[in-house]
Formats: sequence, structure tokens, C-alpha cells
Amino acid sequence: MNSHLHRCIIGLAAHTLVIAGCAGSSDVAETAVTAESSGTVTVVETTVPTTPSTVPRATCPEDESGELRAVIEAQTFAISRGDFVAALSYSSASFRSNTTAEQFERMISYEYGFLLRNPSISVAACQLMGDSRDLLVELGTERRHVMAYVLTPDEGQWRIDVAALLGEFDGMTA
Repeated sequence: MNSHLHRCIIGLAAHTLVIAGCAGSSDVAETAVTAESSGTVTVVETTVPTTPSTVPRATCPEDESGELRAVIEAQTFAISRGDFVAALSYSSASFRSNTTAEQFERMISYEYGFLLRNPSISVAACQLMGDSRDLLVELGTERRHVMAYVLTPDEGQWRIDVAALLGEFDGMTA
């Protein structure tokens, strides 16, 4: 029973932190939960200021969202042509410094093979995160794929710093 109580308390604390992380305010409520062996629970709430890099401030302006989409489209088109040197050029300098064109090609082939078929691209969401931009993108051919992209200003242009597949769907949009 005591173990179940501890799991419930930890679950409550985790849930509270997740909800707090989604809050749009400039302060996030953090809840610290401690369980004593006597079975009593103490909940202490504190307010912790957040930094601009931890909480999305706003959505991207429409013209900037178009620029970001164009970078993703250009990289995807280069991948579909098999031009991995050109595709890699749309990545951030920090990514390029750790990845060769051959490594990039293997990664795309094994983990993101759907990009080889030049899927359609639709930006579902774009948020400002400090200097970076976080995008939720839907890509589709016969299957729909949802990816998260982080683009950063690099060498005077937007570059892809991170891309991750979040899920795929048959015959439906995300």
C-alpha cells in the first residue's frame, strides 16, 4: 500500500510539472511533493521564473514561417534527388561539423526513408524559442509523417539543427 501511495504521489508531481511546463505564463508553478513514512503528504508550491529559452513566447510571424518551410522543403527536395551534400548544407554548422554526407545519407535511408520520396510538407505549428524556431511539420506521400524541427539562425540563414520523427499515420492527417 505504501508503495502504491508513493507511485501516486510521484505521478501527481510529474503530472503537475507537465501541466506547468505547458503554461503560457512567464512564471511556472513547480510543485515539490514529499512523502513521509507515516503516510502523510506535504505539498509545497513555489513559483520559479522561467527563461525565454524554456517557454515558447509566441508563434512565428507568417513570413518567417514561410522562410523556415522553404528550408525544410529545399532539404527534402535535395534528399529526394539523392544529393546528400546539398541536403546537408541546409543543416546547422554544428550538425555538419559532426556528420559527413555519407553518414547523413545512411541516417536518412535507415530512419527517414520516406524523405527519399519528396513528400508534401505542411507546417502545423511554429513557435519562437529564444533565437531558435520550433516547428511541427506534417509530411506525406502514401503515409503521413509528423516531425519536429528546430531551426536556428546560422551563417545569416535559417538552418536545420534538429529533426525528429514523432509519428506516422496511414491514410489520415495528423
